[in-house]
Amino acid sequence: MTFPYGLTVALRKNIESQMPEAICEPSPGSVNRNLIVNRDKPPFDNPDLRRAMAMSLDRQAFIDIISEGQGEIGGVMQPAPGGIWGMPPDLLKTLPGYDPDVQKNRTQARQIMGGLGYGPNKRLQIKVTTRDLPIFPRSGGDPDRPSEGGLYRRRARND
Repeated sequence: MTFPYGLTVALRKNIESQMPEAICEPSPGSVNRNLIVNRDKPPFDNPDLRRAMAMSLDRQAFIDIISEGQGEIGGVMQPAPGGIWGMPPDLLKTLPGYDPDVQKNRTQARQIMGGLGYGPNKRLQIKVTTRDLPIFPRSGGDPDRPSEGGLYRRRARND
């Protein structure tokens, strides 16, 4: 295959259904998905607020939506098996927001946000910018509804 990283799970399944003798072996990608904020601009200059944002993410849901459950949760470096330098899972889950118990993470995020004066009646207004690439499926979720972590997001496409 000329472009192995452009082959999505859905496309691979389509190829295999049309040509069962085809050998399609998924390989770990090299794309690191991040939550990027301008940490010099208030209110994002507050490390507690950034911690709450990181804790509100459901990282497994990203993998489930983007790659139909085929992928690994990792930190900054690519996780195993694709990256030998990735953080071991036992150590990774000790980082803020990486505990597999998403509800526990979000409860802690809401507590932090509450301590900063945010809550159900005062949501942090954020603008989410995404790249709308055809290889990534859309989640079908409503980007203009409050999230479970206490944030209100407004999406802007960056094609």
